[in-house]
Amino acid sequence: MKSVLKIKPVVYGIIAFAIVARLTSSTSPAIAVIQKAFPQANHTAVESLATIGDAAAVLSALVVGQLLARWSFKQLGLISLTLLAGGGLLPLIWHQSVTQLLIWGFLAGLGTGGITTILPSLQSFSFQGEQLAIILGKVVALENGSSMVLVFIGGLLASRNWLYNYYIFFLTFLAIIVVWFTVPNQRPQSPSNSAPTMQQTPMSVMRPRQILMVIFYIFVASIIVFLEATLYNKNALFINNYHLGSPALTGQIMMLDGLAAIVVGLTIKYLRRWLKKYLLVFSFTLDALGGLLLLKWHSVLGIGLATFCMGAGSAIVLMTVPYLLSLLASPKRYPLIMGCFSAITSLGFSSSAVIFNNLVPLFTKNLLGGTYLLVLVIAVVMIILLTGLNLAQLSRDFLSN
Repeated sequence: MKSVLKIKPVVYGIIAFAIVARLTSSTSPAIAVIQKAFPQANHTAVESLATIGDAAAVLSALVVGQLLARWSFKQLGLISLTLLAGGGLLPLIWHQSVTQLLIWGFLAGLGTGGITTILPSLQSFSFQGEQLAIILGKVVALENGSSMVLVFIGGLLASRNWLYNYYIFFLTFLAIIVVWFTVPNQRPQSPSNSAPTMQQTPMSVMRPRQILMVIFYIFVASIIVFLEATLYNKNALFINNYHLGSPALTGQIMMLDGLAAIVVGLTIKYLRRWLKKYLLVFSFTLDALGGLLLLKWHSVLGIGLATFCMGAGSAIVLMTVPYLLSLLASPKRYPLIMGCFSAITSLGFSSSAVIFNNLVPLFTKNLLGGTYLLVLVIAVVMIILLTGLNLAQLSRDFLSN
């Protein structure tokens, strides 16, 4: 009972971090409106407003992953939240060009990168074993559920004025207050940490297979996020192009991405039990289905189902991979590995618009159709790769017996 009471304040801090972890995604419903407000601006630059924060998160995630060895969760958490607040609220003062908005989005992304690195490390610090697996799933569900609500609110605000979208970032002040009072002023594996300790094995002496598995799992997560980013880059343009509705509808559709994560968070235990080694294969199957729906079914129902499928696929991977990495890494090295995880997945998300917008014109003039075709192809390639690796593992197990 004593340990439960002790952990409660940390849970409130984890919740506060999770609620604002994807706050920058709330600007995605305003993309089409911002494009109209700045008609001379480069289309890719405007689309990048939804993902520029993840480019910054690549840098901050790596830095925070290193700093967690010296600074406390509270110190780095408060710094990250302050950066997020500054980057989200400065557009209310300076918003004369898309370039300015990109700069503020980059600043907010520095905060986001810190938060997404601190979150899994703080959970690993506070929970172990099956309890850690459960809390990781619930936190990802909370992140996406909060994102769902915030994107919906962002769509409503953007329908009145795209600038109103940035008022949502005042929420970070509440998070700062909660984190100040609840997050421990401790580092991972500090002497006062009561969690069971493991042997501190440096990465340099990890077995080659462990290192390859860490790299592979991070690669898988980055690809699923790379594909999911098309929802944030293209959904507003899809709805505008096919005359399906206003930015408010974009916000409502994007809520399904968060709803999918909530459903996955509640059912991940059963999905793991049923699908076992094919859980990641199932994730990319959902992405392939989403790409096919967007390619062939240009309706509100079509984009809604596609968003739900791709959101569920991404959520499964993002709930599973951090736990698998915690099994491969020592507590001392886990923050650094999660810093790399956050950085690479952020890079996948932020580079999505640029890569798709440069690849698609090579084979078609239809930017939307070409993007969804590539999503389908990449997802199918990942399905084949993961299935092949699973079959190879089964063969090795059979031969060893």
